[in-house]
Amino acid sequence: MRSVLRAEAAAHQPDREAMLARITSRAMSGPVPVQRRPGSRLRLAVVGALVALFGGGGFAAQWALAGATDNDQATPVVSATAPASPSAPAPRVSASSGAPASSGPVGTPSATTKPTASGTTAPATGSTTTPPAPAPALTKGQPGFTRVEQGPLWSDGSIDPDSGDTQGAGVITLKSTEKLTALTVTVRVAKTPGLTSRGGTKSVPGASVTSAVTDRPDALLYTFTLASADEIAPGTYTFTAKYSYPAGGRNAGGDTYEAVATTAAGQSLDVYGNFFPAG
Repeated sequence: MRSVLRAEAAAHQPDREAMLARITSRAMSGPVPVQRRPGSRLRLAVVGALVALFGGGGFAAQWALAGATDNDQATPVVSATAPASPSAPAPRVSASSGAPASSGPVGTPSATTKPTASGTTAPATGSTTTPPAPAPALTKGQPGFTRVEQGPLWSDGSIDPDSGDTQGAGVITLKSTEKLTALTVTVRVAKTPGLTSRGGTKSVPGASVTSAVTDRPDALLYTFTLASADEIAPGTYTFTAKYSYPAGGRNAGGDTYEAVATTAAGQSLDVYGNFFPAG
């Protein structure tokens, strides 16, 4: 086949003017709708240049025919670019409000719809509640903090009714069913206007008990103490705190007492109360 083509090419007498006219016509007619391989275009360009240079001849025609046998089929163009995703349609602008109209499906809120409030609830703005202040600690013997009896020891507090209008006395009565080897009785008389002490007395037969009065800013303290080497037999005993005050009476609601004792068996006892009538 090649020998036949070469013989035809050698015998061919090219028409120079026709070839130039064809090349010029193709150049003026714009891009060819079918894209050829870059090698074919390059060969055609070289052929044109050789024709112009040599004025036509068997060599140029033979070379062009040989190049045409490579692949004269049209090569389809394949685009390697991925298809672009469809762009979202531009929102329409309302002539009255100037806000873009919603292009979403029916039932969805428009672009101008404000988001709904979240599920959280705003804290109340009312005034905060201040917790109540703790109650002051009670003193032994005050109402609500009493123990008038423990084991073999019993106690009671009372006001002497025969003291008069300007004098008073708080009387502590103790009853014990066991021998006591130690005992201290304290009577606390709360300070009131014009209060003064008249000393303390006791009725403890057969035992040595001392008494003392201490003047404090808030109260008069009457203390009765059994001597360390002495003891008190089972029985009933009284301890009296005497005082005076201006005419018109005195409120003994703040007065208290306490008795701390130890039995011969070594049991510790502690009783305390006030001068309110037992009820």
